[in-house]
Amino acid sequence: MSAKIKVKTTRSVDTLMFGVQDALLPYGKSIPVSQPGAAKLHPVAEILMAVPGVDSAWIMGNEIMVTKKVDQRWATVKSRVIEAIRRAVDNS
Repeated sequence: MSAKIKVKTTRSVDTLMFGVQDALLPYGKSIPVSQPGAAKLHPVAEILMAVPGVDSAWIMGNEIMVTKKVDQRWATVKSRVIEAIRRAVDNS
């Protein structure tokens, strides 16, 4: 069964919040990722940073804040991000 992912807007047009059912990190812990090398800190971060158009990600509990590159459109990037998160969560 594939993971249910809720998408919420933020104040930034370049950033969306993706919520998953189960916590990816313990309460109070977070991982900000803006460079591919740092993505190795968490499997979801590693998969997200490989998505074309993703600039950074921040994993907090059961939410993932994703910022796209300014020259990209969410119409293109959002479905890729959802699929990447789904793949990572389903394989964990």
